[in-house]
Amino acid sequence: MQDPIAAKLVDALHAGADVPPGCRVNHARGLLVEGRFLGVPQASQLCAAPLFDDAEQPLIARFSDSGPDPRIRQDSPQAEPRGLAVRIGQHSQLVLVGHTLEGFPARDPQTFLAFIQALNAQHTAPESLQAHLAANPAAQRYDQLRQDALPTGYASRSYHMLHPYRLTAADGQTRTGRLTIRGRNAEGAHKALTGRNCMDEALRHAMEAGPVALELAFTPAPEQGATDDLSAAWPGHGSPMLLGYLILERIAPDQDAQRTLAFDPSVLPAGMAFAGDPLLAARLHAYRIAAERRLRGAA
Repeated sequence: MQDPIAAKLVDALHAGADVPPGCRVNHARGLLVEGRFLGVPQASQLCAAPLFDDAEQPLIARFSDSGPDPRIRQDSPQAEPRGLAVRIGQHSQLVLVGHTLEGFPARDPQTFLAFIQALNAQHTAPESLQAHLAANPAAQRYDQLRQDALPTGYASRSYHMLHPYRLTAADGQTRTGRLTIRGRNAEGAHKALTGRNCMDEALRHAMEAGPVALELAFTPAPEQGATDDLSAAWPGHGSPMLLGYLILERIAPDQDAQRTLAFDPSVLPAGMAFAGDPLLAARLHAYRIAAERRLRGAA
C-alpha cells in the first residue's frame, strides 16, 4: 500500500525539476564503481550479518551529485550534498544510501515536504524559503552546511546514512547507532576541485594508481539526547567502530546501467535492522515510488 505522504514528497520533487526520461529526480548525475567489501574481524562481534565473516563480498557503488540535472557542473554549489549508494553482497545483500552532510533539513515527513515546496517556490516567492528557514532551525542548519561544503573529491568525503540502525550480535546483544562510510584520502579532504567533471576525473585518477579504500563505521548512539532526529548531529560523534572496507577497484564499464539500477535501503541482512525514526517509512516508500517512475520513463 502506497504511503500518501511519500507520494507527495516525490510529486513535490518532480514539481520543482525538469527530469529527463529515465533519470533520477535527485542525484541525477552519477558514476558507477565496482569493487569488493571486506569486513574486519571485530565486526562479527557487533553484528551477526553474514557479510562480516571472512569472505569478501562484491559491491557496486554509485557516487552522485545533488539535483535533477544529469549534466550538472561538479564544482557547482548546487551539486551539494554528494551522495553515495552501495550494494554489497550477492545472497545476503546490504544496501546503504547516504550523503555528505551529517543532518537532514527536517525530522518528520510533513516538515520535509514543506521544505521541498519552499525550495520550489524560491524563484517566484523567495520569501517563502526564507520564512521556512527562519521557522525551522534544522533546515537552516542544513542549508548552512550545504553552503559551507567544499567540492572535494568523492574518495575524501564522509557519507552519512542518517537513519539509526540496530545491530544484533550472535550472542543476541544489540547496539543502536549510525552508519558512516568514510573516505581515507586525508590529503584531498580540504582540497577544492574545479571543472565540470572534476569529481569523476579525480576518482578515475586515484583509481589509476590502484584500488581506493573507504571505511564503513558504526557510531553508537549517545547516552543523552534523541537518537531518532535525522536533522541533528550527535554530540562528540561518539567512538566509531570500524566494520570493514569498501575497496573500489574499477569504473563500471556500463555506465548506462544506472538508468535502471535501483538502490533500495530497506534491503538489510539478518543481524541488521532500522531502529526507527519519524522519517523512515516515508523515505523508504519515496525511494520505491521514485524508482518506479524512473523505470517507466526509461522503458
